[in-house]
Amino acid sequence: MEALLRQNKNNLIGLFQSVNRHKINLGSLNTWWDKVALIGKINSLNVPQSLLMNMLETKAEFAELQATLIENLLAEQLEQQHRRNKAIAQVIVDIPNRNLFERTADVGFLATDADLIAFLSKSSYSDTEQQDMHARLQAYAAKYSVYDDILLIDTKGQVKAQLDMLHPVKNTDDPVIAEVFQGKQDYYEICRYSCLRPNKSLSSLFLAPVRAAERDGGGILGLLCLSFKLEDEMVVLFNDLGSSSESVFALLDNAGRVLISSQPERLSKDTLLTLNDETQMLTLNHHRYLVTRAKTRGYQGYMGLGWQGCVLLPLVPVNEKRDVLPATEKAGERWKGFSPALKGIQRRSKIVTDDLNLVVLNGRIAAARSDADEFIPILEEIRNIGRQMQSIFSDSVEQLMSTALSTHFNDLRFDAALAIDIMDRNLYERANDCRWWALTTKFIELLPIALHSEPSQQTLTAILKYINGLYTVYTGVYLYDEQGRMVAASNTDFNKQIGQTADVTSNWQGVKNIHTPQQYCVSQFVPGTYYHGQHTYVYNAAIQHQGTLLGGIGLIFDSAPQFRDMLNDVVTGSKGKRIAAYVERSGKVIGVSKGAPWKVGDALALPASVTGQPNGAQGAGLFELAGKEYTLGYAVSKGYREYKVSDDYKNDVIAIVAEVNAGD
Repeated sequence: MEALLRQNKNNLIGLFQSVNRHKINLGSLNTWWDKVALIGKINSLNVPQSLLMNMLETKAEFAELQATLIENLLAEQLEQQHRRNKAIAQVIVDIPNRNLFERTADVGFLATDADLIAFLSKSSYSDTEQQDMHARLQAYAAKYSVYDDILLIDTKGQVKAQLDMLHPVKNTDDPVIAEVFQGKQDYYEICRYSCLRPNKSLSSLFLAPVRAAERDGGGILGLLCLSFKLEDEMVVLFNDLGSSSESVFALLDNAGRVLISSQPERLSKDTLLTLNDETQMLTLNHHRYLVTRAKTRGYQGYMGLGWQGCVLLPLVPVNEKRDVLPATEKAGERWKGFSPALKGIQRRSKIVTDDLNLVVLNGRIAAARSDADEFIPILEEIRNIGRQMQSIFSDSVEQLMSTALSTHFNDLRFDAALAIDIMDRNLYERANDCRWWALTTKFIELLPIALHSEPSQQTLTAILKYINGLYTVYTGVYLYDEQGRMVAASNTDFNKQIGQTADVTSNWQGVKNIHTPQQYCVSQFVPGTYYHGQHTYVYNAAIQHQGTLLGGIGLIFDSAPQFRDMLNDVVTGSKGKRIAAYVERSGKVIGVSKGAPWKVGDALALPASVTGQPNGAQGAGLFELAGKEYTLGYAVSKGYREYKVSDDYKNDVIAIVAEVNAGD
């Protein structure tokens, strides 16, 4: 940052209006001081030269202080802007990367779907079979609403089924097809133009080979292709990040080429950005930008295609006005995070002003002794100039401190909003999983007889283990019949539970009130037998056949490490200063980051001004929790897509991100 500031000082001064304004005002006062001093020197020959020298020395002290002030103002403004831009750039890449991680599991599991395998095993299909397969793909897309097309292609390159009937695929010459049929990888991921989505200039596709059952040789029958709504996802994300701002947001590929931009008219797709540093200056289309980028931090070992997030701030005067949060209006006097250097400048300016007052007082005495009354107005004008300078010093430092405080609170609020967004997106997937897996044909076929048929039970157990192997966010997945008796489970720890009625805390009874495949139910966040007595959620969906309830599927979410990792990802760049937690409106803690003083299940006494906020609300301020004062940002869950928005599931959670209010 120091090199960037040193090499681009003039450009950056023009970027930050307040710094430029203070520099201009101080420059004008310096010029006026010189003129006034010259007038005094010409017209007051009786004044001792030592007095004039003292005034010049005081002016030199002011000049030195001015340079320090402007340098510090600029450095602070640049650092604050960099922090904001870096946080946004990180979100731009990490949120879609997390989303795409889920897609890798989806394509791997759906490729093993018995209905898809049976369909591709046939050489010809009746109209009814075609319609049934299309309905199957529609049912999947209804659960996982992030897909806009699903394709089944046989080994000859023929499209056998397609979800998006409005844009039929006629050409399957994409080279990735041949790679999939080689079967060297479990799945393949591409993001570029593809003839498999001819109506789109950019496609995010996940492909996996569909193989015959092992008893039938396990050969490749064709492939499954899932088309992810990447552009749709990024538009929503850009809007959440504030795409109406002066900055341009962009998702870049691993080479720095633009995949999607928030302002295509200014930064078009496929534009190559030559970026060498995390933050640098860049000229693009005859415009100068301050560019900040971030590489993905990965998720659960998944690094995707090596994408990068990018924020481009045009070098035009930025709007430095920050949202004033009601809870922070009187926080300035209590916040202990202000820059010591800025406080030092404020103190030094006061000392220099006091020195100038002494010089003026001595000058009045000297003028009186020398009968140089004409010099007194000069002295008063110089004192007035000094006071104006000191006022500028004081105002500029206070303004920057106010900006620093506002930036700090907005950073905390931003982190809290990110934390709750990550949670909503993650649990959206859990609601999808239970509903889709409940439609598994083998579950419907074997669940009614599994307790009385060991082979059927073994088949169900094998499927559940395969699912759990792909979706590691669960500590267990199990099936139960219409009476709630556990029939099969992925985890061998549950063997003693087979035949026993499922734990009442799992909310298995909720499936009795489920009437459509789009519905699901979730347990309360309470200690459960299936999670070693710890707090967690269990997701349930009904397994039905022609409207008759056969039983259900239960998914035990591995909440402790999952919530911890979500929160740790948010606060990881704070050098250990920040802690975070997920809290219900009641105050019950449901997840904590590393270093947080609270435990899952604790009751945290958040003020009503936080717990009473509506869904989607965000804020920040200084709050006392358990006798300790924190600067704290909060955000209330608002859901993601249909999850907690239109699916009738109510579960308000508040994310908080906090720092102890203490100086460095």
